[in-house]
Amino acid sequence: MKMDIARNLINLGAVKFSPQNPFTYASGLKGPIYCDNRIILSHVEFRDRVIESFIEIIKQNRLEFDLLGGIATAGIPHAAIVADRMKRPMVYVRPKAKEHGRKNQMEGDYKPGQKVILFEDLVNQGASLVDAMAGVTSAELKCEACLCVVDYEMHGAKAKLNDLSMKLFSLTDFTSLTNQAFELNLIDREGLNLLRQWHADPKAWSEQLLT
Repeated sequence: MKMDIARNLINLGAVKFSPQNPFTYASGLKGPIYCDNRIILSHVEFRDRVIESFIEIIKQNRLEFDLLGGIATAGIPHAAIVADRMKRPMVYVRPKAKEHGRKNQMEGDYKPGQKVILFEDLVNQGASLVDAMAGVTSAELKCEACLCVVDYEMHGAKAKLNDLSMKLFSLTDFTSLTNQAFELNLIDREGLNLLRQWHADPKAWSEQLLT
């Protein structure tokens, strides 16, 4: 499944590679890969495949839950469509609590002690998961699993997941994406090695370019 999802993401233009002319991320750091999973929503057939794959993961792993929760903003559509297909309640969690009104971070109708499965489009360093879990905890909910489209398989994210006692289930990952890009001749051996060097230490790789 992971290689097939990776190939589709690349073919749709949701994932792009540029080892020799890196992208600049919102953080200011640079990197050789860029992923925009929002493109999935515009392609009905593949969107269905993604949603069916999420449901399959939930069923195969017998994940117990009362609620399905989207991490704002990109995780919300996936959570909403899966919740609709499975006819289950849905909530969503903001990066931080609102500064007005009820000052909620978790939005929706829920009760303390309920179990929620979170949805995210991309897990890079895991910061969004830490923020989301703060909202889950403040709402007195429980979360042991997160489903995402792409896992960059970063060491920092793995450490955060361990601290959060959360299992991550992804439809595809960095390894599958880069292997598919190489097989499709979108990157050569040098490009593949550059991607792997970036993956080993993104910050140092980026800072080296900026010096």
